[in-house]
Amino acid sequence: MNRKALWVSVAAVLVGLLLLVVYQRQFERETSGGPKVRILFAVNDIVAGEALQAAKLGFREIPEAYLEDRHIRQSDMNRVIGVQVSGAVRANQALLWTDLATTSNGRRELSLLVRSGMRAVTVRADATSSFSGLIRAGDRVDVFGTMSRTNTEADRVTLPLLQNVLVLAAGRDLGGEVAAAQPGGNNAQPTGTGGASRADVSMVTLSVTLEEAALLVFAQDRGRISLVMRNPDDINVVEGLPETTMSNLIQNREQSAQVRRGTPAPQRPAIENITGGNGR
Repeated sequence: MNRKALWVSVAAVLVGLLLLVVYQRQFERETSGGPKVRILFAVNDIVAGEALQAAKLGFREIPEAYLEDRHIRQSDMNRVIGVQVSGAVRANQALLWTDLATTSNGRRELSLLVRSGMRAVTVRADATSSFSGLIRAGDRVDVFGTMSRTNTEADRVTLPLLQNVLVLAAGRDLGGEVAAAQPGGNNAQPTGTGGASRADVSMVTLSVTLEEAALLVFAQDRGRISLVMRNPDDINVVEGLPETTMSNLIQNREQSAQVRRGTPAPQRPAIENITGGNGR
């Protein structure tokens, strides 16, 4: 009987150790950013206009959490061999899709900037969403949609649709080297790859999945799309963002007015503890 109990105890200890090892490995993967992904980088300096060669490309591993749409995976190496770069890439720098060009004059092609498995979708951008033309290819944005649940104006709502989305193009600017200033002195407006003025941006092209593209197309048909700029190094995604309605605006306005007047926020009255007749 004691021998059976001993074997049961040994088995329990082994199972516990196994679970501990599995937990430690899972914890390490989560804290380190997930499994490693191989991306391409320049082994040697690559000058502007040079065609990419396998001898000048290597790969390094980065955590999946730090992988961006601009990174080129090692599995896509055959797609970029022989393609020219529009700008210089220094040794040990990661090679990005936005570094590539497809013609001898350095002009980029949008289709080549779309990473395998992703899609390019264009949304309408007014002066606010395009930041008066300051938004550029390679920037990161969050996407919000404002629409009405019904056909009444009072039932409008703003919803967070997507976060940390890569901008592939701003108007006709695909992120190539900025052309020389137009004739007319130093105050002439610089142009992007497509020759459009940065202040003339009316459409912004985003890199999204197929499902996200369907979401944006539907949202744009039902209401207005707004873009919010974010730091390109900020990859955090906030979960559970609430929708914003007119009641939120009124509530925030009342709270702001109380703060300005120095009026303390109303507090709930204390609830008296009523006990039984015996005092217990």
